Amino acid sequence: MEHTATIVAQTQQTKPEALAIIAAALKIPVTGVATAHSYIRLARGGRVEVEIPKFGESLPLTIDVYSRRSAAEARASAQNVLELVATATGWQIEHLHA
Repeated sequence: MEHTATIVAQTQQTKPEALAIIAAALKIPVTGVATAHSYIRLARGGRVEVEIPKFGESLPLTIDVYSRRSAAEARASAQNVLELVATATGWQIEHLHA
């Protein structure tokens, strides 16, 4: 079972752009660059994926942080990602939803 925590950011980026920006902030490469299933692999088996609004939907961009270990680890990893990304990008982070 995977546990997910979601970060909501008010920014307009494509999925590849957002993943590249997040990867740079985390200093971790994107896995599967230029594929439909690209993600950022986190330590301890977690990962970060980006969901962009679909056609006709408005913002926000969502950043999903997954952990197979526990919901608490997903939340902790997401909080770390949130802090690093907010500091590095200046993106307006709406909230962390676990």
